[in-house]
Amino acid sequence: MTASIDQMKAFLALAEAGNFTRAAQRLGQSQSTLSHAIARLEAQLGVRLFDRHTRGCRLSEAGVALLPSLSRLVQDWQHMADNARDLATLGRGRLCVAAPTAQCALMLPPVVRAFSQRLPQVQLLLHDVGEQQVQGLVRDGVAELGIATATEARSDLVAAPFYTDQYTVAMPPEHPLAKRPALNWAHLRDVPVIGPLPDNPVRRHLDEQLGRQGLRLSYTHEVSLPWTMLGLVREQLGVAVITTALRPLVDWLHLVARPVGRPAVSRTLVLLRAPGRPLSPPASVFRELLTGSTRAR
Repeated sequence: MTASIDQMKAFLALAEAGNFTRAAQRLGQSQSTLSHAIARLEAQLGVRLFDRHTRGCRLSEAGVALLPSLSRLVQDWQHMADNARDLATLGRGRLCVAAPTAQCALMLPPVVRAFSQRLPQVQLLLHDVGEQQVQGLVRDGVAELGIATATEARSDLVAAPFYTDQYTVAMPPEHPLAKRPALNWAHLRDVPVIGPLPDNPVRRHLDEQLGRQGLRLSYTHEVSLPWTMLGLVREQLGVAVITTALRPLVDWLHLVARPVGRPAVSRTLVLLRAPGRPLSPPASVFRELLTGSTRAR
């Protein structure tokens, strides 16, 4: 027989109070009920958890060793119970998601619409930020979920891949490279490139992948936002290496995009969350809608 959650709560209350009377009062139960729960827990675990004395009790050596684990189990159970109630009542009022500005503008609006239809009483807050800020917002608990480019950099966050796209080159229709149906990276060797700032994860990922092939792009303008990149392209200041996720913006600005191969380089987007806690019900719904939306692309 395994220990029950009520027995573990009794253990934690007694460990904190150090006295059966005070612990029973905190739990809203009789001393005999509390004593019975502790005795059953000790019998099931096969160890003495408390050393009794005339004025109360204190944790035994085994109790001290078990305290962190049992405390963590009770906290996790409470979190799951809260989530289950939220799922039944849809009572959670807000979900925060952090994502790069391009994904917030071009990928997520259909997901937001579907989420609002599914859970109309849950407020969805989008933090549309530079991609290098996403991990920090998830790590600090500001956002429960984050969307970012998968890189080789180590992270303490849980990352689940959900979408892969390719790199393309955006340029004005009159650019000489626009006459080619497809490009190789060697075609860009002497071409001015407009790209993200060096600390941008997309830029870092692309430079790492090309560096393994002995290739290096000649960046003449480095900016924060993709719309700025493509605005500079429209003024014929260079070409931009972008992902296919930005294709709607390319079309809107009347530019052209050409795929790049040999070597083929792709970018994977991941859904980030903090480790150690299950997703809230609204976050689980958002994840389901996001992965369904990207599979349909």
